[in-house]
Amino acid sequence: MGGTAEGDQGRLAGQVALITGAGRGIGQAIARAFAAEGASVVVADIDAEAASASAAAIASSGGHALAVATDVTLPEAQDRLFGRLRDDFERLDVLVNNAGIFHVAPLLDFSIEAWRRVFGVNLDGALLATQRAGRMMQAQAPHASTNCRGKILNISSGAAERGRPFLPAYGASKAALNHLSKSTALVLGPHAIATTVLYPTSVREGMFGPIAEQMAGLEGMSPDEFSAQRAAGSPLERLQKAEEVGAIAVWVAAHVGMSLNGQLVHTEPHVSCLP
Repeated sequence: MGGTAEGDQGRLAGQVALITGAGRGIGQAIARAFAAEGASVVVADIDAEAASASAAAIASSGGHALAVATDVTLPEAQDRLFGRLRDDFERLDVLVNNAGIFHVAPLLDFSIEAWRRVFGVNLDGALLATQRAGRMMQAQAPHASTNCRGKILNISSGAAERGRPFLPAYGASKAALNHLSKSTALVLGPHAIATTVLYPTSVREGMFGPIAEQMAGLEGMSPDEFSAQRAAGSPLERLQKAEEVGAIAVWVAAHVGMSLNGQLVHTEPHVSCLP
């Protein structure tokens, strides 16, 4: 697959975006939204079939997408991913660190193996991709439409701010991702590379469903009751849609200049009735 096509229309026309964990859920929605705005999208996911299906759906809608099976926790796998990206596109305008996993267990019974797996994907994977993207972006000219050499979007979570007795590793890894984002903004900002944190909360097509299935019983309710409680605690009075997160990701990626560097952008009104 070659570079971006000439004459593409959209807010991200002529740009190249890499989205990790884009085989399903929020990552898939972001990949589709980027492609719809003219970006050439690299769909990276540990599930090769899911990555291929996501890229095929984009292509069937007239977009440009390349699927690459990648384990973001492995430096050598990230090297292969970025090598493929250089060979096919020669530049990278947007990195979305979206790949993430969770593990549900009481804090006092949480195994160190599960803890390390969650941090490996949610934090180590983001660091490895950011290092490679940062070097690549520094070496390229700013894109004409944004006046930036690149954008890095890190997908965090409301769990980063709220204690959860059965999701200790997930929340802690997302809080650490927020801190990594601040450091990245300071290091790469002077090179015209902007880092922004996107903050979804309860997204219908994301990890919320599996989390609800596993956590509901531990919190003494059914999955439907758990979902209803989370929906009632949102100003939207419902679970957020992944496509809504995708639309905000496009807005951040297309934003002109560096004013969003180091910023945290909530993908729904930031008011909650939940503790």
